[in-house]
Amino acid sequence: MSDELLRAWEKKSGERQKLYKNYLHRADKNTVLKALPDLNVEAFEKIDCLQCGNCCKGYSPRFKKPDIKRIAKHLKMKDGDLINNYLRVDEEGDYVMRAAPCSFLGEDNYCTIYDVRPSDCERFPYTEEDFLLKRQPMALKNSTFCPITYYIIEKLMAAAKGA
Repeated sequence: MSDELLRAWEKKSGERQKLYKNYLHRADKNTVLKALPDLNVEAFEKIDCLQCGNCCKGYSPRFKKPDIKRIAKHLKMKDGDLINNYLRVDEEGDYVMRAAPCSFLGEDNYCTIYDVRPSDCERFPYTEEDFLLKRQPMALKNSTFCPITYYIIEKLMAAAKGA
């Protein structure tokens, strides 16, 4: 993460939440959606998720029924055993990890169930889709712990200023 934009990104993201909220609220949907694919590729080229792992260390994806079935089969256990050993039901009625960091996160930040990981993990940080616009509160929260989300919002804002 040698890019100047990424220096002290966590501090900057925390300080700029109000700016991000205002930008996302008024951003031109078509402009954002058109820019996201290239920005997403650029961000993933600059940022190595394995050097970070914040998403797995402090937050849990939702485990939907197909995720539970797929993971349980992979681990050669019953769905109920996976639920009882690793998951809990959150305030919204979703299955989430019982504890943080994720039980499937290795010390090297590699996921031990990567090939069968939950769909939420596969899609995170949702920067290839209209998530930034449709779920703004979650996108803002993600920008505080995910350098990719932070980077993309910063780049979108810079492009909007230059337009």
